Order: sequence, then C-alpha cells, then structure tokens
Amino acid sequence: LEEGQAIFSYLHEDRQTLLFSATMPEPIRKLASSIMRDPAHVKTNEGSRATNQDIEQRYYVMEEEERQEAVSRLIAELDPEKAIIFCRTRLEVDSLCMFLGARGYLTQALHGDMEQPARNKVMTGFRRGAFDLLVATDVAARGLDVADVTHVINYHIPFDSKSYIHRIGRTGRAGRKGVALTLVTPREFRQIGFIERDTGST
Repeated sequence: LEEGQAIFSYLHEDRQTLLFSATMPEPIRKLASSIMRDPAHVKTNEGSRATNQDIEQRYYVMEEEERQEAVSRLIAELDPEKAIIFCRTRLEVDSLCMFLGARGYLTQALHGDMEQPARNKVMTGFRRGAFDLLVATDVAARGLDVADVTHVINYHIPFDSKSYIHRIGRTGRAGRKGVALTLVTPREFRQIGFIERDTGST
C-alpha cells in the first residue's frame, strides 16, 4: 500500500490509471479513491465458487504428527513433475522444506518474509525446472502463473473455500489436467464437507 502511494506521488495529474487487485480490502479502496477520478469498478465473476473440472481433488486422513511423513510418502508414490505444497505459516514452510530436502527432494521455500528479489529468484528457478517442489504460504496462491504445475498439496486445509479454490487453481491450467491433495486430521474432516458444499465439487 505504501509503495503504491509513493509511486503515485511521482506521476503526472493528467493520466489514465487502471488498478488491478486480486482482492479489494478497504485500504485498497481508499487508495483507489485517492488516486483515481470517477473510477469504474469492474468485478470478475467472483460469485462462481466452482473449482476447475480439470483438477482431480483428493483428501487423505492422518494424525497431526504424521503430516510431514504423509507428504513425503505422497511425493514418493505420485512422483509429481512439478508441485506446490501450501502451508499456513512461514515456520511450517521452512520446517517442511528442510524435512523434504533431507529426504533428497529438490525443494525451495516461498513466503512473505522473503525479499522480492529472493522471491523472484525462487519463482524463476521453479518455472525453469531447477527444482520440483515449491513449499509456500498463501503468498503463492494468488497471481502465481506457472502453467505446468501437476500437483498441489494442501499441507493444512485452508481456512475458507475461496483460499482453497485459489490454491488448487495453481494446477490444471491452460487445458492441462491437475491433481489437488489435501491432508486432514479426523477433527478437520467436517471442513472437507463444507468446502465440497461451498464449491460444488466432490
């Protein structure tokens, strides 16, 4: 937000401005009203909760302490060409990245605490196939465009169905098939039913 405000302080008054944002929280709305004159607000089809039909969705039930081992076994069994594993926190990302690296997998981390040049370097390597597994927080769920991701793994079930749709939407792109896997404990099992109902998917 601060960077956006700083950029506009340098721009000429006589200009055309188009603002794009994956979400439109109140601070972004205020920024838009301060930098734009009589703007038209165009909203994409946000009402559509359906998930991409090219994505096969599965869940696996395990106990909390089995998460890392479960991910390792799934990767060994499925041998994904290129996968993103979504975690909730930076600490989880770093811990899982180290765990998988110790198992011999080519893995890199991506989270919001990284500087932008470091993030760019990781994403460039991922696109080029320098490593197969990207372990990330939701910072990677939106706006990340890598066409050949074959698998998405939810290390934890997302907090809401919108996050779920954004996460699994990193695979099954450009007409390709994809697989989305979600790890759940018996206590989290009800959330799977909620996401199924909310997204209209099985």
